[in-house]
Amino acid sequence: MKKIFAAAIAALVAITLSGCALLYPNWGTDQNPSTSMSPSATAPSTSASPSESASETPKQTLAEVSLIDMGVDSGAGSLYVVAEVLNATEDGGKCTITFKSGSATKTVSVKAEANASSTQCFPAYLPIGGLPKGKGVVTITYESEKFYGTSDSYGVTIP
Repeated sequence: MKKIFAAAIAALVAITLSGCALLYPNWGTDQNPSTSMSPSATAPSTSASPSESASETPKQTLAEVSLIDMGVDSGAGSLYVVAEVLNATEDGGKCTITFKSGSATKTVSVKAEANASSTQCFPAYLPIGGLPKGKGVVTITYESEKFYGTSDSYGVTIP
């Protein structure tokens, strides 16, 4: 009976720990899910001469930028924005939040990092002390070596 109980406990522990790999399949590595493991993907190309590669500009793919959450926290005195890029999973990008109201424009930039299936912008905080009261519009722009794009415009009211 003790052997059956011990086997059941061992099976339960194994199932529980294997679930962690399902939630985060790259546990213990610094590699993103979209990064290829093939040696040819990481090896630099030697076919182009240095002058050719210096004159080429990288082609950027249109980033699909989406708002996750936005609001005004009057107690903290800030407008907060959280956004993500739906069609990219990469580190090293930058998200720029732009608030416009009339002739006033304020921006703040934050880093972005790879998430399980997207690239998420760090939470951005824009102090509301210098913003005009009333209705305004927020847009989010994402930029990296491979992607560039701007979100739809989102309305916000500054109290």
